[in-house]
Amino acid sequence: MTRNTAEKWDIGEKAGLVNIGTHKLWLHVSGPDRKPKAPVVIIIQGLASCEKGWAAVERLLSPTIRVYAYERSGYGESEPSPDPPTATTIAHELDLLVKQARISPPYVIVAHSWGGILSREFLALRPNDVAGMVFVDANQEHTLEILDWRQPALAVMQANVDSISATGLTKTNQLTPEEWQLYRATESSPAFQKQAAIEFAEYPKGFQILGSKGQLYQDPSFLGTRPVCVIKGDNRADLQKMYDAGVTLGNGNAAEREAYLEILRTWDEKDRGLQSEILSLSTTGRYLESPKGAGHNVQLTHPETIVEGVQWVLSQLEGDNC
Repeated sequence: MTRNTAEKWDIGEKAGLVNIGTHKLWLHVSGPDRKPKAPVVIIIQGLASCEKGWAAVERLLSPTIRVYAYERSGYGESEPSPDPPTATTIAHELDLLVKQARISPPYVIVAHSWGGILSREFLALRPNDVAGMVFVDANQEHTLEILDWRQPALAVMQANVDSISATGLTKTNQLTPEEWQLYRATESSPAFQKQAAIEFAEYPKGFQILGSKGQLYQDPSFLGTRPVCVIKGDNRADLQKMYDAGVTLGNGNAAEREAYLEILRTWDEKDRGLQSEILSLSTTGRYLESPKGAGHNVQLTHPETIVEGVQWVLSQLEGDNC
């Protein structure tokens, strides 16, 4: 279904394709009809991830706030882009999407994993339109310098490991059976996997580009007093489960296994430090940690923690009469 740009995306629950000029992006909207100048949530998912994985978060948020979630170019129902999926291109395409769908600010951005990079490129484009941000186990510009999850010591042990099965997401996800089936079908499709490979190739390039913008540790803070909530997941728990599955498969020799475990020993401390640094974007911040064992995909395992973060941001905005 294609919806034209005159479609009223601020009322009713709806989904459809929005023409951004070069191609069309899939947009799904839920929640109460929008009141003038009321904040809305925009979800930006992580690397090689689809909007369908956020169904539980959308379901929990939509009784109280309008939620906009979309599929990036080449994923799900969205058409491929003529341009490579760099972080800056993705942010530009989101900017075009909100303009074409006439989604006016203020925006509360909810960003997961690589979405932390993408959301801040969008912030660079719309610095006055973002009212608050929720970062969910998010990357920042120094992530790959300190915690590069692509390093060979990890890859050797994770070879041929089914991450969904190993991390237990089949049992721990909070989607309905129908939502889970759609999520898995979307992400396992050949078209999705093709786009994911293209996105993986562009992934590391965006960190240095974002870093050059100098958003962290500005004086005054880049977002001023606008609220920022950082939610740390438990990526280490996923990595441990992947290691255990790798051992079961016979992956790695003694030295390779020890190298993996050595990375795990300091993972949480480094991860906590990286994510805490994101709070420097604002003088109004809150740091949360998801329950132990939640894993990286908090939107699947503990959507209520994300809702808590969003509600806190909204409470701060209400206090400022925004």
